[in-house]
Amino acid sequence: MTTPDESPIIRTSSKRMTKGILIVVITLAFGAAIIIPYWQTMINHPPIASTLKHEEGPPTPSGTQTSIGTMEGVTNQQQKSTEKTNAATDNQSSTAATEGKDATSAQPSNVAGPPGTSLTILEGSSVQGNPDFDPDTLTVKKGDKITVTNKDTLPHTVTSGASPTDPNSAKQFDTSIIEAGATADIETTNIAAGNYPFYCAVHPYMMGKLVVQ
Repeated sequence: MTTPDESPIIRTSSKRMTKGILIVVITLAFGAAIIIPYWQTMINHPPIASTLKHEEGPPTPSGTQTSIGTMEGVTNQQQKSTEKTNAATDNQSSTAATEGKDATSAQPSNVAGPPGTSLTILEGSSVQGNPDFDPDTLTVKKGDKITVTNKDTLPHTVTSGASPTDPNSAKQFDTSIIEAGATADIETTNIAAGNYPFYCAVHPYMMGKLVVQ
């Protein structure tokens, strides 16, 4: 083989070839000198990695196996699980029924009694000069209950007394605030017979009179 200028290319020389062969021979001889004396020992005592064995875990039972034992085990487990679920459901139903009975027995048979004699706060009564109470003078017997109904759009009260400055204000009766559309009761059991003026604490110009016989 030649170069473009027709000069020969020398790939290697005999000296270099000899040197390379010597290096390979020396390397092999050195390796053999190490391996041969310990060859038997290496055979009798192989490296630990070569002695490891893969341990397989126990087979996992599957419901799809045809083994009679496996199918029976799965069936028994399903039956036990179903029995536990049914027992828990029965207990919950029994507890709920007992609580329902207790709650029913604890409720009063008559939470709100029948309405008493009617006293109405008229719609628009918050405007001064408009009709306010119906009737303006309410007559009842001692012990009667009075049911006050607020038909106005604003809150009102029915408070005994001539005005907020009356020293006897609210001493006989007071409904407190009655919201629009709500009702409140006045008991006259502890009110002596007589005439009692009343007013609205929110709108003191709203006035009426209660007569207890």
